[in-house]
Amino acid sequence: MQTTETALVILAGGLGSRFGGAKQIQPFGAEGHFLFEYACYDAMQAGFKKVFVIVKSGMEPVVQAQLARWMSADRFEILTQEQTRSKPWGTAHALHFLYGKWSGSFLVLNADDYYGPQICQRAFQMAQDGVAAALVYELGPTLSPNGPVARGLCQIHDGYLSSIEEVLKIQYKDGQIIDEQNRIWAPDHLISMNAWLLPGSFLSLLRATVKTFLEDNSDHETIEIYLPKVLNEMVAGHQLRIKVAVMPANWFGITYAADLDVAQQKIAALEGQHYPLQFPTWI
Repeated sequence: MQTTETALVILAGGLGSRFGGAKQIQPFGAEGHFLFEYACYDAMQAGFKKVFVIVKSGMEPVVQAQLARWMSADRFEILTQEQTRSKPWGTAHALHFLYGKWSGSFLVLNADDYYGPQICQRAFQMAQDGVAAALVYELGPTLSPNGPVARGLCQIHDGYLSSIEEVLKIQYKDGQIIDEQNRIWAPDHLISMNAWLLPGSFLSLLRATVKTFLEDNSDHETIEIYLPKVLNEMVAGHQLRIKVAVMPANWFGITYAADLDVAQQKIAALEGQHYPLQFPTWI
């Protein structure tokens, strides 16, 4: 389908190894919605045209049946992250399957993160201006009390992303936020949670980048190509200019199984307030 409207793209192909299962299809709320369905509802309210969900092979029937409960058939499409090895090739590889399916702007979100209703509203507004954007959060509220996490720490110049560094094993320790190199980070340092507003033209660049990566690493069993790294290289090479929009600190996610109870409680609090107990049909 070719369009100049705005789409929501959900990355749901990960293995969920730290969570211990397929967290992308963990039920939430009174109606057993997947966590990413709340973003789909927010996209519908904001004026988005369509949702694409990129999944690993075998997950298609479950996601298809779930979304068909409240979305008409032309409002969503499931794409499979096809691969020849058991470990996924990474988020950039997953996203490149959108090539040829969409020509307008699109907002990329992770399936296992809740970003708040404002993100779809802000992304839709920015899409009307034709900009690429990083929708970022402060670091402190995104950390898990149940173990270290990886985060894309951003450097910003004049309101635009100048670089992004994927930093591993970030956690609170003795009252400070440290990473695996024992660097100390401020709680209000701005980070990416893989929330990107990108133009349709980006997909041609991404497709070429992924093609080269796969050719160079065809025999590798663990290496991955991450979307933040690709975007960082495109920013450095002046192929892409990415505006930064700071989001309210209402993000939460399910990295670890122990994160689930808190996430369930937060969704329960949102239902009946921001979200109806039963979603209306997206016609």
